[in-house]
Amino acid sequence: MNIHAGDGANYFLKLFFVILFFITNSNGFSSEMPDSSYQQKIPLLLHKPPKVMFDDRPTLLQLFVTIPDDSIKTVSIFYKTNEMSMFQEIELNKQKGSFTFKFDPGKQKGNSLSYFFVVKQTDDSMHAVPLSNPGKIKPYYQPLVDAIEYYEMRLKSLQ
Repeated sequence: MNIHAGDGANYFLKLFFVILFFITNSNGFSSEMPDSSYQQKIPLLLHKPPKVMFDDRPTLLQLFVTIPDDSIKTVSIFYKTNEMSMFQEIELNKQKGSFTFKFDPGKQKGNSLSYFFVVKQTDDSMHAVPLSNPGKIKPYYQPLVDAIEYYEMRLKSLQ
């Protein structure tokens, strides 16, 4: 077997480029930091509607927002009762970590309440809750219940 000096050099050069190719195209050898775009882009707006709203006592409606305070322009609730023709907008202030609206059925007439929240950021982007699957606003609907009737029915269901 005759080996020429040029053949061994070509073999090692080819081997070098094959190894280099696998190293540069393999994730197993890279120790990159995760991309910052990996984090969730859409801010989280969290609101849990009350199980029941009574027609004779106020109810607090709270919205928790993960957007930094310096990026928020306004947070509003849009609400209407069944006797109102249009939604009313109320700007909310942050109180103890949440944006809170106190709905008082004694001041607004009606048998039900529909409402949704909108957050406007300083860059003029907007976010709302609740949204339907296609991304359209779908207001919460809460009937206003008589407290005495509600607790009588609960008592009967427990017996």
